[in-house]
Amino acid sequence: MLKQTPLYELSEGDDFVDVSDIFLDAAQDMEPGDVVLTEDFTLYDAMSALEAMKTRSHPRLLLILIGDPRMDSGLILDEEAERPPFNPLVPLLPEEVCYILDRAIACEMEWHAGYNLPQTIYSCLYVHYLADINPEVVSRQQHMQQDPARPMELVTVVLNAAITGLLKCCDLAWRELNRGKLHDTEDWHSEKFDVSLVENLPLTSVLSRLDHAKDCIKTILPESSSWRGPLLDRISLRTVMVNLFRHHPFKDREHFSELLGLARDYLNNVRSNLPPELAPHSPATLAFDPRITRRLNSFMPLRSHCLPPQDRAWAALAGFFDGWAEICKISAIASLATWKIAGDLCATFSRPSQRPPFLRALAQVVFFTNQRVLEVHPLRWLVDRFFFETTGIEYKSEVILAAANRAALSNPNIERKLSRMLLSHVQSAWYNPPRRRRFLSRSLIGWQELFDAASLMCEKGNPIDEKDRQLVDALPEAVLLWRLSIIREVLLSGFQLELYVEDEKSFVYWELSQVIHEHLHALQVLEPVIPKDTIAYQELIFLRAYLSSFQSLCIGMYMLTLPSIRLPAPRLALNFLRRYKWAFRPEYAKLRPQVAVPDLSAFVDASVDVLKDEREPLKPHFERARDGLADLNDLPAGAAGPWHKNRLQVRPPPRFPVVTPHIN
Repeated sequence: MLKQTPLYELSEGDDFVDVSDIFLDAAQDMEPGDVVLTEDFTLYDAMSALEAMKTRSHPRLLLILIGDPRMDSGLILDEEAERPPFNPLVPLLPEEVCYILDRAIACEMEWHAGYNLPQTIYSCLYVHYLADINPEVVSRQQHMQQDPARPMELVTVVLNAAITGLLKCCDLAWRELNRGKLHDTEDWHSEKFDVSLVENLPLTSVLSRLDHAKDCIKTILPESSSWRGPLLDRISLRTVMVNLFRHHPFKDREHFSELLGLARDYLNNVRSNLPPELAPHSPATLAFDPRITRRLNSFMPLRSHCLPPQDRAWAALAGFFDGWAEICKISAIASLATWKIAGDLCATFSRPSQRPPFLRALAQVVFFTNQRVLEVHPLRWLVDRFFFETTGIEYKSEVILAAANRAALSNPNIERKLSRMLLSHVQSAWYNPPRRRRFLSRSLIGWQELFDAASLMCEKGNPIDEKDRQLVDALPEAVLLWRLSIIREVLLSGFQLELYVEDEKSFVYWELSQVIHEHLHALQVLEPVIPKDTIAYQELIFLRAYLSSFQSLCIGMYMLTLPSIRLPAPRLALNFLRRYKWAFRPEYAKLRPQVAVPDLSAFVDASVDVLKDEREPLKPHFERARDGLADLNDLPAGAAGPWHKNRLQVRPPPRFPVVTPHIN
């Protein structure tokens, strides 16, 4: 249990002693570059004490400050010294309880957004005093001497149950996040700082407490009370949230959808009955302490975090429910292509509140867990669906294996590699945007190796049977289509992450047009092979129309941004090698040439011709793009399925700030 820390005055005086020699003597036995760290204290923690900031006068100048004023130095400010001590047993009005529960939701949403537990959940002081407000511990005399307007049960029963439910939701989310699908300190923070999340309390006990709290509200608050209904809605919302966290959307999809519907109804009720602004001396104002980190076990002083306004917290919770609904919907789809399309749309266009770390981890688990895809299919199922949904041809493992043996491949079993790459690719849609871009760029070498092996099978190991030959011939084109789509994603994600400077954008648009040109050529090669009555053929028709329009748009943007290049040629060349290093890895030397490899010299040659021809109009390119994109509405859904309308929407991608450990 957390106890109130006494306040101490800082010592004054000028009798300081230089202790530099002590540290120099201690470092005599250390080699340059050596670091001495205590247990569980990493170099990352030490570097977090450095504050990097940009100056206003020189935006490109980065300053490294030690001991920045925003760092929690432990100094007791006047307003903190005057803060009254917190008493968890002070009776509260119903509207004050509603206020605390609402702000607790804001804490929860901020933790799901990537902040530390002490900066969010633990800042609610009732979290640390659950044992003190236990109804079995509070004396009977305190219940007898209560203000009728402030029933003690609102604290000992209602608030106790709500905070317990909050902690259990965090516990269940923590367990899902800790399964290793995401990266600790990058996507979320696992450190609990020696504070319990009621891990050992059974779910049945938590739900029983919440049910008892609802019965208590009905007993102590008359029906005429204006806060009876709003308080019941808040407890009911927490009850539904506990049930949502405890259930897997794949195992009982119908029940999970019903729970989501209830949660949205309760959320709408809560948002329509907000508590009034608290009085200046209300005890509820003391329920949250942003500097609680000073009294917790931690290596580094965490900066205090200002909670967002309540309307933003409600919007974040609504987005959380929307993200849950998307996972519930996609869990019913047994299509690799649909998962890829939905994942790309989610990674590009979903609001950050719809893809918090918990939901991104859950989506990956839904797709693959216990060595099963969608809990029922073996890993090889991905290869079957990849080939059929790309080419419309049934995959035959024995034909591919025989062709690989005839071609004398060093690794004839390409199915295993392909299945693993497909699995990782789909799951990468739920990585954080920077990590997803790094993963996609690194995966290109693997796809090139598959393309090289598949092409070699066509050249040296093609079977005599016509149908089998058709299967082997289609394999390299199917691999190439996926590789080209990955290159396109890598290039476009740079805009989403704001990586490109103005001088780089023209080349990106030009390179996109080249990638799309090769993609359209691959579709043209595959078109005679794909049966006309398949989803694969519908998707080909859609992709051909979409990519043709997108290519026109890229060409127009390339020509529009070309005059903005101001950097000298040597600087452009250095930037090019740094930005596209994924295309020039030494492993490519032993493989056949890449398709649509970034080529700066070809870009320069093309740009010289464009700049010479001053009569080249821009308008027709944008008009073709506009007309072609408008015509997509009349095309079949293809492999997108329920996400067809989503991919037809024209909207700017949201910014995804990289959530780093909030430590100074």
